[in-house]
Amino acid sequence: MQNEVREEASRGAVIKGRGLLVLLVSAALTMVDFFIVNVALASIGSDLHAPASTLEWVVAGYGGVYSILLVLGGRLGDLWGRRRIAVVGLIGFTATSAICGFAPSIGVLIAARVVQGASAALLLPQTLATIQAVTGGEQKAKAIGWYGAVGGLSAALGQVLGGVLASWDIAGLGWRPIFLVNVPIGVLLLFGVAWVPESRAAKASRIDGLGTLVFAVAMAAFIAPLLLSPRYGWLWWSWTSLIIAMLAVAGFTRVERRVERAGSDALIPPSLLRLVGVRRGLLALAALCVAFGGYAFAFSIALQEGLGFDPLFSGLSLLPMALGAFIASLRSAKVIARFGAGAIAWGGAIQSLGLLLVLAASLLWWPGLTPWHFLLGMFLVGIGNGLLLPTIYRVVLSGVPGSHAGAASGVLNTAQQTAMSLGVAVIGTVFTTLQVTHGNKTGFIVVTIVWALVAALVAASSRLLPDPRAARKAPASGAAASE
Repeated sequence: MQNEVREEASRGAVIKGRGLLVLLVSAALTMVDFFIVNVALASIGSDLHAPASTLEWVVAGYGGVYSILLVLGGRLGDLWGRRRIAVVGLIGFTATSAICGFAPSIGVLIAARVVQGASAALLLPQTLATIQAVTGGEQKAKAIGWYGAVGGLSAALGQVLGGVLASWDIAGLGWRPIFLVNVPIGVLLLFGVAWVPESRAAKASRIDGLGTLVFAVAMAAFIAPLLLSPRYGWLWWSWTSLIIAMLAVAGFTRVERRVERAGSDALIPPSLLRLVGVRRGLLALAALCVAFGGYAFAFSIALQEGLGFDPLFSGLSLLPMALGAFIASLRSAKVIARFGAGAIAWGGAIQSLGLLLVLAASLLWWPGLTPWHFLLGMFLVGIGNGLLLPTIYRVVLSGVPGSHAGAASGVLNTAQQTAMSLGVAVIGTVFTTLQVTHGNKTGFIVVTIVWALVAALVAASSRLLPDPRAARKAPASGAAASE
């Protein structure tokens, strides 16, 4: 095929704006759907006569499978073609969105959400992997900035869009449009995917079957208590599951070392994790996502239960953050070009300042707070996010060869999603405990302080990270010959 490449054979970056748009909208679909359901759970439960304990699986079914399979999805793209795997994921995502939208029972909805999560895990890693593999120089910097903008928008947009679609009751469908809206978008993307150049690793190989199996066991054992224990409590099975996860991680490490020594393609090559930028960048990303995941959970509950906001009003309170993240992400390439990893210091400092303004508003005006009181603070939090995330993505990917682009993208996305789940479990538990003993205000103030401290620590650690600008001087790790 004219578009197919061997990544070591080409130096040009050829993806056009319309192809990049297809990639970014595809990524946004998977991210938005992680959040869009939250505000409609009560309506779903009422319509399908499902108890709260069952409704949890509408969220956990998608999020759990999504997190577990992201690395495998990235690796499949490396080996069999990233555009090809993206098409498979997009077809599955679109079809299961339709099934979710017309689900006659809670069982069908949960089953469809599980398959939808698996489809999203095939689709999402191809975005960042394709950007890494077929672009270079200034185009790569801008594309990663756009990817960061999509990530910054998705969390807020998911909750706002879910609230709007559920409250409008379009054609008497109630909550169902939150899933059905994906169908026409997915169909349009399938037509547009021809604009995305195909790319794959230079050497085809088999999937690391044993490594994939052990990794899935480790992730499932780790994710399950994080998703379910905040609601059901940290019972004996939660701790047993975490012990199994640690043992599986130790076994996975041994398997991957043996596979790589044998000259085969490991699911997560140990040599990839030995890269300083990958190791330290993932640590910084995980810290921020733990704090953000816990804060987003607490923010929604505190505003709705503590201040009486409805779900839509609560979601709208996050819009300044999304807008700030979008604007800063678009400018992140220029900031990184000037300051390198120092952009992380600027982003962390601005984010900490924004959180301090949110903290001050909470101390001064609670319980008379309105979304206007959060406007400046949340906007600055978003500005910080828009500088932090694209810079960390660049740090992680800067030294990664094109042959491992999918694996690196999968690891990066897995770390991000898992850390957010960990944040909900740990920081969310702290919040709910304080909520019961000291009220919503105290719980909200504590989690705001935690995120501000994490942002400050990440900013201070920026000197320990490699300069992402080094990647700009290198040619693209792979590209298509033409579109």
